[in-house]
Amino acid sequence: MTLSLDDLPARLQGLSPEELEILETELRARLWQRRWDRWTPYPWQVPPDHIETLGWWLQLGGRGTGKTDGCARYMVAHVNGPPCDPRLRGGHRMAIIAPTQGDAVEACVNGPSGLRAHDPRVVLRTTAGGTFARWPNGAEAKLFGAHTPDDVERLRAGGNRCLVWMEEVAAQRRLGEAITHSEMGLRIGPNPHYIASTTPKPRTELIALTRRPDVIRTQGRTRDAVHLPQEQRDKLIAKYAGTRTEAQELDGILLEDIEGALWSRDGLDTARVGAAPPLASVVVAMDPAATSTDDADEMGIIVAGRGAAYIPDRNGFARQHGYALDDLSGRMPPVEAARKAIKAYHEHRADAIVAEVNNGGEWIGAVVRQVDPTVNYRTVTASRGKQTRAEPVAALTDQGSAHIVGSLPELEEQLVTWVPGDSSPDRLDAYVWALTDLMLAPAGNLAAVA
Repeated sequence: MTLSLDDLPARLQGLSPEELEILETELRARLWQRRWDRWTPYPWQVPPDHIETLGWWLQLGGRGTGKTDGCARYMVAHVNGPPCDPRLRGGHRMAIIAPTQGDAVEACVNGPSGLRAHDPRVVLRTTAGGTFARWPNGAEAKLFGAHTPDDVERLRAGGNRCLVWMEEVAAQRRLGEAITHSEMGLRIGPNPHYIASTTPKPRTELIALTRRPDVIRTQGRTRDAVHLPQEQRDKLIAKYAGTRTEAQELDGILLEDIEGALWSRDGLDTARVGAAPPLASVVVAMDPAATSTDDADEMGIIVAGRGAAYIPDRNGFARQHGYALDDLSGRMPPVEAARKAIKAYHEHRADAIVAEVNNGGEWIGAVVRQVDPTVNYRTVTASRGKQTRAEPVAALTDQGSAHIVGSLPELEEQLVTWVPGDSSPDRLDAYVWALTDLMLAPAGNLAAVA
């Protein structure tokens, strides 16, 4: 019997609510199957045959190579495969950990390469227990961030899982803690494991992952991502050809220490501490974008302190050590930058906000005083080159007297990849101003040495 489209409304009106629900479910399933069958993977998106228990499938790739797409596809296939625990509704309890929970929602669930692109039956639900991606059969993936201490605490209580997807591993601020606490919960089923996607950056934890025998790596290059327009690929490759940006951001190569850089990864790791001791002084250092209206560059905002105790450095010289406490840098308008610095000033009971004014930074003082006139604010002026200012601060790390507290990945990447002669980034500049103020400048005469 052939049914014309003209007859369809009448036929649908004749169905009971139960029959309509069955029809809708069947149509959704067929739509999902059609989408699923049309997907053609890149070679680097094809998962390994087997991943060890607590092991990893790590997708490294340049921009536009479908890393998120590959992981989303894997998770949907996992849900529709054998149950990890038949006692659970849907058979699976999973986790998605992204730089922030918002990133998990936007990229991993709702985005054009997220779970819903592969399985439109997925729904997003926020309850008292958290935010979840859920399937009709009851399987679920809980969404986490890895940016703040509160995010890590939520991971401690994140529950047991059979699969963890780590999205943009290299951009997760508290990556080490996120791995530790998620691993504690990988306890469901016969083979709990990780999948991960990232554009590589020289993070200590990421480098360590790539050296583990239970981590299987696949790698994709932007130049081979044929789903991207050829013109776009050609322009990106032409613009960044032969640079570190091409190797890392387009070819997906994990770069480690850079020849000529003043800081080394091993040096930062050796000096790293888990917590700061009692501090004698704290400053919030600001290095501005070129102008108050420039949103192309970052505003460097670094909080650092000088320890109260005199501790021997590697040369046996007893001195007060420096501690980088927080990195609040980012692209933001002037008022937001001032408010962020002022908030840090009060939270850390800082002695001053210190701002560099050579590069169009005169606006900082006016905005800071407008927002909070009680702040102790002072300026510094660079009379020497960036290398000359940075070298003594890098030497503090080599001597074991300058420390990063916990992990500040964006700052650390700038430190270990900046080579004198290149344009120095704003986080690095703010860090140099902070440590110079705390440890290298004669009292009351910072501008003279800056």
